[in-house]
Amino acid sequence: MQLTEIQAYLTEHDLDGWLMADFHGRNEIAVRMLELTGMLTRRSFYHIPAEGEPVLLVHAIEAERFREIPGRHVRYAGYKQLEAELKTLLTGAKRIAMEYSPSGRLPYIGLVDAGTIELVRESGVEIVSSADMVARFQATLSTEQMALARMAARNLIEIKDLTFEYIAKWLIEKKTLTEYQVGEYIRDKFREYDMVASSGPNCSVDAHAGDPHYEPSQDNSAPIEPGALILIDLWAKVDDPRGIYGDITWMAFAGKKEDIPTKYVELFTVIADARDTAVQFLRDNIDKRPVYGYEVDDACRGVIEKAGYGQYFTHRTGHSITTSEHGAGPNIDNLETEDRRKLQKGHLFSIEPGIYMDDCGFRTEIDVLIGHDGVEILSLPLQNEVTPLL
Repeated sequence: MQLTEIQAYLTEHDLDGWLMADFHGRNEIAVRMLELTGMLTRRSFYHIPAEGEPVLLVHAIEAERFREIPGRHVRYAGYKQLEAELKTLLTGAKRIAMEYSPSGRLPYIGLVDAGTIELVRESGVEIVSSADMVARFQATLSTEQMALARMAARNLIEIKDLTFEYIAKWLIEKKTLTEYQVGEYIRDKFREYDMVASSGPNCSVDAHAGDPHYEPSQDNSAPIEPGALILIDLWAKVDDPRGIYGDITWMAFAGKKEDIPTKYVELFTVIADARDTAVQFLRDNIDKRPVYGYEVDDACRGVIEKAGYGQYFTHRTGHSITTSEHGAGPNIDNLETEDRRKLQKGHLFSIEPGIYMDDCGFRTEIDVLIGHDGVEILSLPLQNEVTPLL
């Protein structure tokens, strides 16, 4: 745990402390920060003050699970003792951070129940969201992790190329190939590249591409026929405990370039323009002022809305990426949530605008890092048109 850095952050932001409250392991932010393992069945509070020694308030029967946590340990048994000790713990504090989201606008952070928030407020403290602290201390990549992220993205681009060649070969030979078989091919390539993934990948054809979370199975999988629109979405990381995910989406057409329907060309151009507008917004502003996830979403979404397809872009523009494909950092979102977390150096996230209709769907997805030298696209080259496979 980065206690010195956390306390410096608290001081810089006029906070008296960071209070991590948990019950049954529900506050996954606290569980990760404290590196807790095993069954957790009782309430715990861990307070990192801006100055001085951290204090852990833990139930007597679970104290052993917390023995490695730095600071002074206070045990309790009953709820009355818990509430009294919590009040003592917070004595002198005026403004603290907790996993709390005003109005529930950022549910990824709102992990402490309303009753516990009320209990803490009874001690006379102001509670602010720990959202930016979590982004700083759980989603900032180290230099080594940045290198692993670049490796993952580069590998995925190579696997994407091999996958398109694989599909083209089956088309040329006029053999039957399904979405599920393409997924199996990609999974085989993950193993060859020493990469792992928690789920996926996805290959979606025609109308299935209009469902952003479509998942083919062996028993429910469409064939890839000549003239088909193909979306492949693949995410994985190097098989290393420090590994960082890459996550990309590319579009292809099972035919020649001249046979790609005008509608497909138009729709892909719109989402590519939206993607590039988001990246340019970042580059224009990241070194001049604080930039927030919701702003980048607005810049991207505005292009699609102006083109008349706003109602078909039904998800956020992007998500945080860390050792998980969906990390704890800022998402690029002002649709599903209002993400007012600041994008900081070391943050990695996707930019993935899409247009989803009943008969087809389009998405382009890239990985963007706020690196040491500014905004860096890891998943190059960019896709600027639907890729013809023949």
